[in-house]
Amino acid sequence: MEYAGVTGQWAVSVARRVHRRGTGASPLIIEETWVGTDLALYLRYRVDTHKLGARFRLDLDPGTGTHPTDADHLASAVFEALPDEPQAEAFVDELGYRWWSTAVPHSGWTAAVRSLRIVTIC
Repeated sequence: MEYAGVTGQWAVSVARRVHRRGTGASPLIIEETWVGTDLALYLRYRVDTHKLGARFRLDLDPGTGTHPTDADHLASAVFEALPDEPQAEAFVDELGYRWWSTAVPHSGWTAAVRSLRIVTIC
């Protein structure tokens, strides 16, 4: 699967940049980042005692709704868009993370979270 302008290399570049932003002293700590075979970005992270998960398509900037052209700018926008508390009616995975996305994956949450990965960053 390929979204407009999104390749595996682009997705991995954005994923690595997002992950680096969440490993510092911020209250939001990213524990696991991966790119699925659907070329979406998946993150498991914590904010205080909340275990959260998020999925982002990488063909649209979540801050502007436009097509991204810079991986670093997109990584910043994704990091800023991460919810800092559980969302209503969130999908809860087997590890207790409460997932959020602007749209439910076509395959459903369980299949999407368990699907094959292009890269995993821990």
